[in-house]
Amino acid sequence: MKTYTQNILQVLFICGVIGFFALWQRSSNAWDFIVYTQQWPEAACVDINDTTSSHHHICTMTRNIQTWTIHGIWPSRFDGDGPFYCDNSYPFQESEITNLENIMDNKWPNLIIGTAKTSFWKHEWTKHGTCALNLLDLDCEHKYFKMGLDLNKRFDYKHILEVRNITPSETRYKLADMREAIESFTKSKINMQCIFAKDKSEQAIIQVEVCLDKKFNTIDCKTRYKAIGILPSWDDIPYNPVFESCSENLPTQYLPFRYVN
Repeated sequence: MKTYTQNILQVLFICGVIGFFALWQRSSNAWDFIVYTQQWPEAACVDINDTTSSHHHICTMTRNIQTWTIHGIWPSRFDGDGPFYCDNSYPFQESEITNLENIMDNKWPNLIIGTAKTSFWKHEWTKHGTCALNLLDLDCEHKYFKMGLDLNKRFDYKHILEVRNITPSETRYKLADMREAIESFTKSKINMQCIFAKDKSEQAIIQVEVCLDKKFNTIDCKTRYKAIGILPSWDDIPYNPVFESCSENLPTQYLPFRYVN
C-alpha cells in the first residue's frame, strides 16, 4: 500500500502538471474562438466624458457616425481572457489600411479629441490583431480591419433593433426585448454591457459582444466577468472603459445621438 507521504507526493505531482499546462496555455498564443465587439457610440461618449473613468479625456460625436461602431475582433480562450500582445514583430502600419480609412472613420472611429485617429486602431491591432495571425482570414493587418468592417455590416444592430421598434430615444426599454431581438438574428447567446446611472436606477446599453468560431459562425458566448475593462495594457490606449454586464431587471436606455455640429 502507498504511504501517506507517497499519496501526498502523487497529488502534488498531478497538481504541478496541471498547473504547468494551464500556465503554458496562458503564456502561449493559443486561442479558441473570436469575440466580435461593437459599441453604441453615444453611450461610449458618455462613458469617456465621465472623468472618473476616462482620466479627463473628451469625446465628441460627429455626424458621420450614425450607427453601432466597432470595438474589436478579440481572439479568446474558453477558459478565460486573452491572449494579448502576441507578436511585436508585426507593428501597426497605417499604410496597410489606407484604402479602408474613409469607412473606418465612420465605422471604427476614435472618438477622443486630441488623440490621433489611428491610436484606437493601433491599440486593437497590437493587443488583439497580432494574436489572430494564425488564422488565414486574419493573417495580416488589412484582413483584420477589413473583417471588422464586414462583420459590422453583417451584424447591423441598429437595423435589427429598429425592426422591433427599438430606436435611439428617451424611451426606456426592457433589456430582455433588446437581447431577444439581437439573439433572434445571431441564433446564439450574446453578452451585453451597460453604463449605469449614479443611483443605479437605470442603465444604458453601450456594448454587444457576439462570439464566433474560427469560420465566423456564431456560437454561444459565455457570461463574462462583471467588470469589463481594467485589463493589462502595454501600449498607448485611448481610454480604459469601466462599464459592466447589464442588469436584466433595470430599465434600459438606448441613448439618442447628440452631435456637436
